[in-house]
Amino acid sequence: MIRKLTVSGITVFPQETAFDFAPGINVIVGGNDSGKSHLMRLCYALCRWGEKSPRREFPEIWAEEERLRKYLLRAFSAQELSSLVSRSLPLPRASVRASLMGHKVPSGSADLAFELQADCEANGISISTMPQRFLRERALFMPSREVLTLYPCYVQVGKRYPDLLDGAAWDMCRALEADPLKEGIESAPLRRVHRLAEALLQGELERGNGSRYMLRRGTEKPLEMGLVAEGFKRPGTLALLLANGGLTSGDTLFWDEPEMNLNTAHLPLLCGMMLGLCEAGLQVVLSTHSLFLLRELVIQLSRPSFSTLPRRFFGLRATQEPYHAVRVTAGDSPDDIEPLESLEAEMEQADRYLRLPKLSHHAR
Repeated sequence: MIRKLTVSGITVFPQETAFDFAPGINVIVGGNDSGKSHLMRLCYALCRWGEKSPRREFPEIWAEEERLRKYLLRAFSAQELSSLVSRSLPLPRASVRASLMGHKVPSGSADLAFELQADCEANGISISTMPQRFLRERALFMPSREVLTLYPCYVQVGKRYPDLLDGAAWDMCRALEADPLKEGIESAPLRRVHRLAEALLQGELERGNGSRYMLRRGTEKPLEMGLVAEGFKRPGTLALLLANGGLTSGDTLFWDEPEMNLNTAHLPLLCGMMLGLCEAGLQVVLSTHSLFLLRELVIQLSRPSFSTLPRRFFGLRATQEPYHAVRVTAGDSPDDIEPLESLEAEMEQADRYLRLPKLSHHAR
């Protein structure tokens, strides 16, 4: 899990900015170009880099710097490190400090600090603090565009040309390749989330010919996922990851705009799924600019079953301050963050609608 992050000079964060994440639900709210996806992709790259592997028992700094460089470029789908450094600063340099946590990893033993320098690709990344321990937990990133129907093609292309694909989408495709667990989903809370996902889909996912998935609803003939409504495909992806062990307790799920293409009537069920994941021991970091989704999360978090669930809200707003910085506010409630333009626009429109003269049914 990601616990703390301090950045300076990274993309839309030219000034030093700090983030404290909760081990439960984390909600990043902001308009377009406010840096929501950049923040999530940076955190995702650091979590992926921090995962333990047999080859990292005695890590060499130069090898870890190259490995970190690869993870950052793939997470951002960038070709050069210079693309990640804010060009509005007098000195094109960036610094990142992060603190990760995991099972049996003492606080502070998985800390990382490094610097980036633009126009210096060969040795443009320099690690000053290496973690003493790496994590056994995993992280996955659910991009705003679905990959469930495309992943067989992604996998074939990715094996030959891995640098051409979005690294987060590629990792998701690899996770979807796994077969369902023979012993079933590990815990009762995760099984409940899986049932909620199937309730939203109104059916069960099963593997069809080759690597493609089908949706079976009752006694009907299975439906190819390419023919299923777009908004159902990412919740379907989540159901598959739970069924095949791609997401388990202790892992972190980054979900970019979960409301994308989904009917508003389904958002309460989707919020229940995300909070259920946190209840099962996962960390969830999501981005949104949906007022309905934000309010629904607050409503469900007020229930006794979720009253003790750790939560954190972040508000990101692009400003015209020096270097065009993004202003960040944070707190344990949406009331603690600065009002955001997209949410204010929705509330203002609701007020204008309610002020309309009462019209007849036919006039409307």
